This record gives sequence, structure tokens and C-alpha cells, in this order.
Amino acid sequence: MRYLLVLPLLLFQVAVVLAQGHTVKGKVTDETGTGLPGVTVLLKGTSTAAPTDADGSYTIQTPSGEGTLVFSFISYETQEVAIGNRTTINVSLKTDAKTLDEVVVVGYGVQKKATVTGSISEVQGAAINRSPQPNVSNSLAGRVSGVIINNRGGEPGYDGAEIRVRGLATTGNNDVLIVVDGVPGQIGGLDRLDPNDIESITVLKDASAAVYGNRAANGVILVTTKRGTTGKPTVSYNFNQGFSSPTRLPKFADAATYASILNEIDYYNNTAGGLNQRYTPEEIELFRNGSDPLNYPNTNWLDEVLNSVALQNRQNLSVNGGTENVKYFASLGTVYQDALYKDGATKYKQYNFRTNLDANITDRFSVGLSLSGRQEDRQFPQFGAGGIFWQTYRAYPFIPARYPNGMPSQGVEGGINPVMIVTDAAGLNKNQRLTFNGILRARYDFAFLEGLSVDGFYSVDRGQSFTKSFVKPYLVYSYEGNDTYKPVTVGEPKASLSQIQENTGLLTANIKLNFERHFGDHGINAFVGYEQSENNLEHLEAGRRNFPTILTPELSQGGTGPNDRSNAGWSWIFTRRSYLGRVAYNYKEKYLAELQMRADGSANFPKNSRWGYFPGLSLGWRISEEGWFKNSLPFMNELKLRASYGELGNDNVGSNQFMNNYTFGNQYVIGGEVYPGLNLVKLANPNITWEVAQKTDVGVSGIFLNNFNFEFIYFQQKRKDILANRNASVPNTTGIVNPHGSDALVPSENIGRVDNNGIEATLGFDKNAGDFRYNISGNITYAKNKIVFIDEAPSILDYQRQTGGPMNTSLLYRSIGIFRTQEDLDRYPHPSGAKLGDLIYEDFNKDGKITADDQVRTDLGNIPQIMYGLNLGAEYKGFDLSILFQGQAKVRQYVLPDVGLSGNYFSTWADNRWSPSNPNGSYPRVDTRTGSAVSGGLFPSDFWFYNTAFLRLKNVELGYNLPSQLLSRIKIENVRVFANAFNLATFTKVKDFDPETSSGNAQFYPQQRIINLGVNVKF
Repeated sequence: MRYLLVLPLLLFQVAVVLAQGHTVKGKVTDETGTGLPGVTVLLKGTSTAAPTDADGSYTIQTPSGEGTLVFSFISYETQEVAIGNRTTINVSLKTDAKTLDEVVVVGYGVQKKATVTGSISEVQGAAINRSPQPNVSNSLAGRVSGVIINNRGGEPGYDGAEIRVRGLATTGNNDVLIVVDGVPGQIGGLDRLDPNDIESITVLKDASAAVYGNRAANGVILVTTKRGTTGKPTVSYNFNQGFSSPTRLPKFADAATYASILNEIDYYNNTAGGLNQRYTPEEIELFRNGSDPLNYPNTNWLDEVLNSVALQNRQNLSVNGGTENVKYFASLGTVYQDALYKDGATKYKQYNFRTNLDANITDRFSVGLSLSGRQEDRQFPQFGAGGIFWQTYRAYPFIPARYPNGMPSQGVEGGINPVMIVTDAAGLNKNQRLTFNGILRARYDFAFLEGLSVDGFYSVDRGQSFTKSFVKPYLVYSYEGNDTYKPVTVGEPKASLSQIQENTGLLTANIKLNFERHFGDHGINAFVGYEQSENNLEHLEAGRRNFPTILTPELSQGGTGPNDRSNAGWSWIFTRRSYLGRVAYNYKEKYLAELQMRADGSANFPKNSRWGYFPGLSLGWRISEEGWFKNSLPFMNELKLRASYGELGNDNVGSNQFMNNYTFGNQYVIGGEVYPGLNLVKLANPNITWEVAQKTDVGVSGIFLNNFNFEFIYFQQKRKDILANRNASVPNTTGIVNPHGSDALVPSENIGRVDNNGIEATLGFDKNAGDFRYNISGNITYAKNKIVFIDEAPSILDYQRQTGGPMNTSLLYRSIGIFRTQEDLDRYPHPSGAKLGDLIYEDFNKDGKITADDQVRTDLGNIPQIMYGLNLGAEYKGFDLSILFQGQAKVRQYVLPDVGLSGNYFSTWADNRWSPSNPNGSYPRVDTRTGSAVSGGLFPSDFWFYNTAFLRLKNVELGYNLPSQLLSRIKIENVRVFANAFNLATFTKVKDFDPETSSGNAQFYPQQRIINLGVNVKF
């Protein structure tokens, strides 16, 4: 009986032990004994996992004392340890030979970094996420060599950067091909991707892009989004609150100064009238002292129109996890950007989602499904950003923005008051863009031959843009004296509405047969594939005028007259078909070779030249793997020599050029009926073909003294068969002119040629010294292009020809001073109408007069020939700091503001202008209008050709991870708080505008400086 009582008790104790399972604790360290935080500790074959804390310690519950723990961490070798009923397991992870065994994303696959033979740069998503810039393209600047990035303006929703891989190489289209998760040209592009979703960005710069054939000539950027990992679900929430302000705004002449300027302009036009023809000294003093703000105001229009700070924020919620058979990643994100305008109508809102699911159906068959979408809501006033700043910069300072009673004034011209045009007073322009991307993938590994597999994907992209622009009249007021204000209607007396709907689609299908295997010392990685795609677009627009009321902004409510209605529409479809392949071979991962080939058919070209063939060959030698090298130079951990050559294409040209182009034009009356007529607007070129880039690269890269890494590359590109018009060799005297448009009647031909060459260099150092880790790396790119052939008239002077010089240059007169005395005016040749205070131009051809033959072509343009970056990083216990400097050099921009009677002057000009009372001024005299002035647009000169080189503190971030001991009590894995900034400081010679502008009058929405606070929470 006693044993019967004991038996249940023993069974109960066994059940309790089994229920509790087996607990394993320990610490994970690196080779120096320092604890590693964030290491994933996984019970192999299950989803049971635990991370290490800030000290590298972990605790994991297992069902029993059996099984194997897998320890994995980025840049360290994965290690597996059998539990063997142990309760304490400490592990030391080994570094992964400076990540040489890591893989990098390449075209249609991945490769080990050690065996890559192409010119490839990579940026991790974590680095991009350190920037508070909501536009991903702006976060890449300065981070890698070979990529030249310029942000031309900061308007919310339209703040994307120009990306040029190794600068300009064609007089045609220089756009880089963007590939997202393997889909070339995916609808939605790069700019508005959520940086929290990005795993890495890879740039293919040489023959490594040949596998993209017909679209690879300008370089390829591969974006890889995050995918699920094995382990328990990890929920992450990110919030960023940003405060943006202009990097640089000009200062303007005050009312007293501008009144004096207008007096001077009148004097130059009529010297007999004296210096006070428009304003008396007493009136100028009233402008200055502000004693009569109603009649003699002194308006700072920038203060009236712009706030000092605009708000923005970004949020993201994601979940990541899975088992060995099913992995998932899902995220939701929002972005909000406000504009700088006071009471402004400009807003940008974004909502995005992404789901990446991967599943192993069997040991050999796996599938993946990626779904993502985005809604972009843009709202603007009826004036665009360029128009707003044009009006604001030109506004007279002696006109009030609002009268003392709050009524808005008439502004400068036509009732256009800058404080009103930034609001919704004139109506709203709303644009909503919807994007959907879906990718279904599959892979099957064949059993009959090891290393043989087939994979493919089918992607569906859809884009929709809907624009609704409602224009309505509004009131401003003119002061009539005696406290009387006259209302003035701005715009048409009745409202109007236009709506545009545009639908785009992209279908892409891809299938590949792959073989990857090692035979002893020999490694082969190869594939052959087929791909086809179809782009389509449908456009529809309609409008109504003369709305009886502004309360019903709908098409059906507009005027009913025959002239009150309008509509239009068009559509197009474009297809590509491709055969592609690659073979990569290595011997002992020492001798490397890779051959790529792609055959592309494009609907842009006629049948006889529809197909292009694009090969790429690259070779590499890891000289550091030679025994004699290791013995001779033991401090050199890794050294690789490589070279490549490829021919890549560019089919990004206008369609249907191989046939005559017609439009409906003149109408004809036959038998009392009206018939539309056809106009020939472009002759056919039946021989149109590919633009081809012949790219050659030679490079060396390596690691030495364990902590230093470097890369040096020389590149050369010869671009031929560029589509260009014959501007000179088909003169108008032939009669071949286009009577129905400004575009040439003769077709473009494959006649252009451009060479581009340069160097890239990178040097880095990283060190792990216990709790303190730090790194520094710098990169520089020098890329210079030269026009080998462009159709120019034989009579063009040698020093004015584009041929032989770089693209984006200008013809300018050389200014050599200012006419300060009558003796100067008598001594130097000068244009008719030149006066004291005007610029002196060099008589370049020495013929004793200033004519168009004295213009000289510049040797620089607004695409920098030099781009560089410096990255600094440090970590100490829970703190981390990253700093990025970025700069450009050998770059110029022509900027001539539209001022005079037409608008106000920058203070730099107004305060330093030549005048009878300031004969030593450093700027020329003022004139009626700069566009038609001797010192301005009438004789464009290098006086207005600014050196726009700069050095920026592009990005800085300071973060802190809260102690894990504190967070474990509330079941939170990690909390990181941080502050970061974008464009924090700019060092440049330019004073009145941001040096990255491409605006010829500096009247644009300025680039933004962003100060940001954020938090990341993981559960």
C-alpha cells in the first residue's frame, strides 16, 4: 500500500520536471573575450530562440537536455554546440575573416565577397536608417564610391536626388536602373521606399551589370528588402520626429536700399533727372525708420511667407520571425512632411506596407510571396514651389504683405501676393499615387544532380495616379487712402476644375536554370535564364470651367457651355524579351573568372535591329592566397587584383522612332463635313538601334594589419551609338523643317559618342577594443566625361565647340573686372550700351570688339567631377555614434537672379553694387532688368558662374540602448533612443543659395536641414 502511494508522487515529480524542461544559460563572447549583444541562440530544428543581452549573456528553455544550440551573428562564424544535458554553455565566436565569407547581392543572385570580380559597392539598410531624410535616395550620398548624388530641392513629396553612377556618360538619358527584389524597373522606384524595410543596397558599376543588358549602361542599383529569420517573433516599432529648415536662404535688400536702387536705375536711364527721380531722401528715410508702415512699409517677404521650421515624422511597425520551414517579415509605415509655408497648403502623407513570406514546401521545393504597397498623398496650392519662390524673391519690400487691418495686399503683379499663393486661397492641387507590387517566387532543387536547380518569379506591379486641381478666384486689396481698401479679384471670375487619371502596369516573368557546385578545388556558379516584361500606361483627363459656385468642386457641376468642357486621353504599351546567363568559376577561390551574356529584344527598335547582345567578362586573382605571398607579406591579410570588360546597352529612348510620326492637326471641309487632317511631325529612322557602353575596369582591393581595408579602381567607358539630332549638318536651307512644332522634323540618329573615365578609392579602418569599437572610412570618386562627337556646324570656333569637352558646359563671356572710371571704359572694348559699373569682358579673339565670338566654353558643369565621403563610427557599451561628411568639387552652376524693376536684389549684390557713391563695389551696377542687362543675360558671363563645391556634415547620429536588466522586467527586448541630423552644416563659398541647386535663378524650394529625435522598441 505504501508503494502505491509513493508511485503517484514520483510520477507527479517527473511530470513537473518534464513540464519545466531544461534551462541553458551562458555567455557569448568574441575572440577577445568581450560579450557580444544581439547574438541569436536557436534550438536547432525549432523556433525556440533567445538573444544575448548587452553583456552577451543568454538564457534559453529547451524541452530536454538533448539537442543542439546554434549561435549566429553578423560578421561572425555560425557555431553549433550539442547541449548534452549541460546547463551552462559559454561560446566564443570567431570573426568571419573580415566578412570574406559573407555574400553580396549581385544581378540575379548572390556571391561570396571573396570571389566577386566586378566593381560593386554595398550599403547596409542599417546605415541608410541612420538618416532622418524620408527620401531614400538622399541617404546614399557620400556612403560609397562611384555614385554621384545631388539633391536639387527639398519640397515635400518632390525631394528626390539625382543619382549618377560614375557621372554623366551620354547626351541622352543618364538614369540608373533600379531593381527592387529582383524586378528591374519596379513601379514605385527607390525614392519612397521605407528605409526600415531595406536590407541592403548594391550598386553595379562595371561589367558586373552586363546581365541587365539593354538597361545597364548607366549602372544598376539593386535594392533587397528584409526577409524573415528563424526564431521567435520579434516586434519592432520605430518613431522619428523631425524638424526641418532651409540649409540656406538669401537675405534681401530692405525697402530703403531697394528704393535707392530704383532711383539709381532711373538715373542710369535718364541722367538728366538726377538721383531721386522716384523717391526723395525723405521717403527713403520713412522706409528705413518704419514710422509709417501703411504708406512706407519695409517688408521681409521671407519672414512673411516662411516658417523657420517645418515638422515631419516617420513611423514603422514590423514583425520578423519563423521556423526553419516558414519565415516571415511584415511591416507597416507612415510618413508625414509639412512645408515651410505659413498657413501653407503643401502636405505630404505616405502609408506603406510590406510582407515577405518564405516557405519550404519540401526539402527541395520552396516558394516565396512578396506583397507591398504604398499610398502617397500630395497636396499643393495652385502655384508650384518654383513659382512661389520666384514671386517671393522678386516681391518689392515696400509693398506690405498685409495691411495693418489684416487684409492682404495686391502683391507685385496681377494681384499675386506670396502670402496668399502658398495657401488654399486660389484652390488646391491634390495628387494621390497608389502603388502595388506583388512577386511570387519558386525554387526546386533537382535530386538527380547535386547543385542543379530551377527558380523563377512572376511579378505584378500596378500604379495609379489621380490628380484633382480646383482653381478658384480670391480677393486681395489695394489701399486707396483715407482708410479705404478696394477689393481686387485674382484669377478668372469663376472657378475651374481639371482631373487626371493615369494607370500604369508592369508584368515581369523570369525563369532560370542554376548550377552551383564544388569539385574539389574547383567551384562553379552558373545560370541561364529567360525574362520578359510588359509595361503599359493609360491616361485620361477632363476639365470644366465657369463653376457657378466654389462649393461643389466636381466635374458634373461645371459650366455647360461648349467651351466649358475639355477632355483628352492616350495610352501606350512597351515590351522587352531577354535571354541571359552567367558562368562564374574559381580555383581554390584564388583564381576567379566570370562571363555574363544577355540578349535583349526591345519594342523601341525595328525588327531588323530589335535584338542587342551584351557580354561581360571579369577576372580576379586573390594573390594573398599564394603561399609565397603569405610568407613574404604576412601583414597583408587579403589582396585581390581584378579586371573587367563589358558592353552594356541603353534603350531608354523615345518609342516609335522607326516609323513616321503624325498628329491630328488641320481640319478640312469636304461636302459640308469637317474632317481632321494629319500632320507629319517626325520622319522615320528605320535603322535606329542601341546605345552601347563599352566599360573597362581595373581594380585592387585588400585588407592589411587585420583592421585596414582599401580599394582602388580605374575605370573607362566609351559610349557609342548615342541617339542625337543633326543640329548643324542638315541646315534649314534644305527645306527639311518642322512646320508643326519646335522639335526637329529629321529623326534622331545613332551618331553621338562620349568617353568617360576616372578613379575610385576607398580606405577604411575598424577596431574592436573591448567595450569600445570604432571605425573610419573615406571614399572618393573622380569621373570626367568628354564629348567625342556631337553634330556641330563646321564654322563653330574651336574654343566654343562642345566636341572635346565635358557635357553640361556653358558658353560664357569672361569677365575681367568692372568699368570704374571713364578711362577704363575708353581703354577696353565693350558692348554697345555699356556704362560705368558694367562688367568688363575679355576680348578673347583680340579683334577689338565684344561679339558672340568672344564667348568661351566652360570646362565644368553642374555635375561634380569629384565626390567624396568620410564615415566615422564608434560604440561604447550602450552608446553609439555615427558621423558622415560628404562633399563635391570641380563643379559650377550659372545663377543670375531675375531682378531690377522686376524684383528685389540679394543683399550680397545690393550692399556691394557699383554706384556713383560706391565706385569700388564688387558687383556690377543695377539695371532695369538683369535678363536684358549688359552685365546680365544680354552677355552671360562667368561672373555669375559660381563655384558650388562644398563639404557637408551630411549625417550625424547619437544613440543609446537602455540596459537590458531594466527592460527584462517589463518584457521588452531592447529600447534605443537616438538623435540624428541631416545636412547639419555646409561649408561652401556660395552665400545666397544651396550649392546643390540646378536652378539658373536660385528661385527654388531650398534643400533641408533636419534635426530628428527617435526611438526604437523591440519586443
